[in-house]
Amino acid sequence: MLKPSLASIVLGLLLAGSPLRAEAPQDELALTLNCKPPSFKVRNPPLGFTGSCPLLPNGVILRFDLARVTEMLSGVQLQSTIIAVGGGNSELENNKFNYTCTVDSPGKYQARMSIPLELQEQDHVAEVKKRTVRKNSWQFEFLVWGDDLVPLLSPKLLEINALVTESRNFVERVEAACQSEKTWQAQAKGLTLEGTKLSNKIVNSELKAYYPAAMTNLNYTLRSVVNNTPYYAFTDGKFAGAKDYHADSKKVSTHRNEDFTWENLKRYVEETLPCAGREFSLWMVKDLRRTAGQMRSEIQEAVKSQKAHPGVDLYVDRLVKATIGDLDGLETDIRGVDLKK
Repeated sequence: MLKPSLASIVLGLLLAGSPLRAEAPQDELALTLNCKPPSFKVRNPPLGFTGSCPLLPNGVILRFDLARVTEMLSGVQLQSTIIAVGGGNSELENNKFNYTCTVDSPGKYQARMSIPLELQEQDHVAEVKKRTVRKNSWQFEFLVWGDDLVPLLSPKLLEINALVTESRNFVERVEAACQSEKTWQAQAKGLTLEGTKLSNKIVNSELKAYYPAAMTNLNYTLRSVVNNTPYYAFTDGKFAGAKDYHADSKKVSTHRNEDFTWENLKRYVEETLPCAGREFSLWMVKDLRRTAGQMRSEIQEAVKSQKAHPGVDLYVDRLVKATIGDLDGLETDIRGVDLKK
């Protein structure tokens, strides 16, 4: 009988929904950490970690710090950034420990374990100090989502499209109201209130858990429009951007440090669509990494359903045929493509 390869065993465990396991290499303490990805069909699900540390006694306190690797739009590039999302202490009992926290989005998570001397009871300090003289910090990474994520991504991408349409219409109406100082004064209060509600809707949307770069871009754009309404300036009755009367009427820039013009603000809104499409495409790459390159029918169906969407259209053929060896180059292209193409 042929023995299964290590890769096939790992892949089988992942697809079966078994806990993800990581072990610190060449570690005298043989500290391990496991987590089982929750379902993100519910909002803010609990994420549980369990681990072992067989060479330390009961009562030793371990420090757990959790961070998420998320996406942000920088210029025309999608870049990864790390955000701290939680932390706490856990006590060893029978060489085991656990930690649970809620998480608001799927993604790659980095867990850092340490055993600070200042947290220990006095009778444990000497033993902990001896055991951690060479190393007292361990880093683990987990891809925290399951097979049920990909089918959620297409409907949520369509929700972003609807938000972009709503935002576009709002910015165009504010622009129209600013055709003269008189028309703006007549509509300022109502449009500012409407814009505040739309901005809050974007900030509180669960969509940022799946498309953080796109939603942040849309949020910052609407915030630029709404928060600067008190500073809208007019020269000879014509709109002249925004000026801060608290700073000697210095011109206000957008959140991208560009001129506060309707052309720029409307461009930012439009760039949300291909940004979200690229994040969708990145999710396909990330899910293929999670399953060691296994091309599941859910991925092909999701990609084909969004094949005309900006940010997906450029990569459809490559995504549906991707193998594990294609992923690095594909990810590089998705992250670096010019949004104007």
